Amino acid sequence: MKLLLALVVLPLVVLVVAAPHATVEAAVPASSPLVLTIVSPLPGSTATSNTPQIVVMFTDSVAPINASSVLMFVDDVNVTSTGDVIVGAHTISYIPPTILKLPDGPNNVTVEAVDQDDYPAAVSWNFTVTPSSPSAPSAFSSIKPTTVLLYVGIAAALGGAGVGGYILYLKMTSRFTLRRYFATHPVERTYLVLVLPLCIAFVFVLGGLSYVFTTPGLPPNAEDYVLIFAAFIALLPWGIDSRRQLARIRTFERAFAQFLFEMADAMRGGIDPAKALVELAKTHTNIMAKPLRIASDSVRLGRPFEAILREMVASMRSRLITRYAGLIADASTIGGETATVVYRAAKDMDDFVKIEEEREKQLALPVTVIYIAFAVLMAVLFALLYIAPTLGTLNISFLGLGNPLSGNGAGGAASVPILTIGLLKERFFELMVFNALGTGAIIGAFTEGRARYGIIHSLGLVAATAIAFLILFP
Repeated sequence: MKLLLALVVLPLVVLVVAAPHATVEAAVPASSPLVLTIVSPLPGSTATSNTPQIVVMFTDSVAPINASSVLMFVDDVNVTSTGDVIVGAHTISYIPPTILKLPDGPNNVTVEAVDQDDYPAAVSWNFTVTPSSPSAPSAFSSIKPTTVLLYVGIAAALGGAGVGGYILYLKMTSRFTLRRYFATHPVERTYLVLVLPLCIAFVFVLGGLSYVFTTPGLPPNAEDYVLIFAAFIALLPWGIDSRRQLARIRTFERAFAQFLFEMADAMRGGIDPAKALVELAKTHTNIMAKPLRIASDSVRLGRPFEAILREMVASMRSRLITRYAGLIADASTIGGETATVVYRAAKDMDDFVKIEEEREKQLALPVTVIYIAFAVLMAVLFALLYIAPTLGTLNISFLGLGNPLSGNGAGGAASVPILTIGLLKERFFELMVFNALGTGAIIGAFTEGRARYGIIHSLGLVAATAIAFLILFP
């Protein structure tokens, strides 16, 4: 009986003693001494940068944190392996590089860590990224092209009225006529091919910029195309005239050398230089016909041959012709074997012209190389623009102000300017336009000794650049 009672009571005692112990273990779990606290950006806050500094502070009363155990997830992407997560003595910080910039809108962050006693902790939160506020307006943003154009028009009208009134006054007092005035004061070619186009280009810039600034939906670099068209208006007439004048000088030099040969033969036949000039004026039909005819009329008026020759070559604007004409004029003044001097001058000048023509042919290859180098540079920039979207925006750093990738440097990330892909295209386009203008000037100085002879090359390269960007990046 006692044995039976013991068998019944003993399990009840065990159940009563064991049951409270199991309930205490389940209700009081072990807590971790590692605590993670969000510093920035705060939960639910708004960040004005796509590369904000993410900082989490940790405290642990038992053991220091295990740096190798830290994991950070930004928008469910593990960014710990990028090497930009910095674990300090009391904080965990991360600044997204520009190639991993945060998108506009909501973003989430999760940070996990374990201390050296294997106590874990984790924290997660959300915040929103909005575009940065617009920069301060430029000092010229308040200037309206239409207002400037109006003032220019008013000034031009007042100036025209003043000039017209003065001309009317001259007509009434001194029988002044524009025809008589321009017959004795011909208009300089520079006013027609440079000054007037510059004025037209200025008015075009004002009108074009006014249209661009008031018309929505245009490309972001529309103002650049306005300036390019203005450059064509301003420089194309001058460039064409410069090349035409150069070709005219080359033609005069060849014709003048041939004229000297003919004059030397006439002088060897016993004809004096003045009479030889009159006779040659009757047979020449090339570019020398008009100067020779004017010189022949001066000889008939009895003017000295030396003065006539110097005046004749002045309109040709060739330093080579002026030098040899001066030599012949001095020789005819001194006397002696003038025919021999004229022949030697003709021979030297003809050789010089042939050397110059050969030099121009040999310079064709270096000019081609310059064009190829320009095309290669453009191809490299196009390749960079094509791969730029896969890299994100570019961080441009100068003088050591910031790390081009992470933005961790002197002055912080805000001191490093950000170039979006659209702005990058615009800057590359402007770079190639300036490069085209400089390349053409170099070609002109290299081949002809003056930069203005390369204006046509500059405008051609600018046109090629604009067309290429319009086709590849519309």
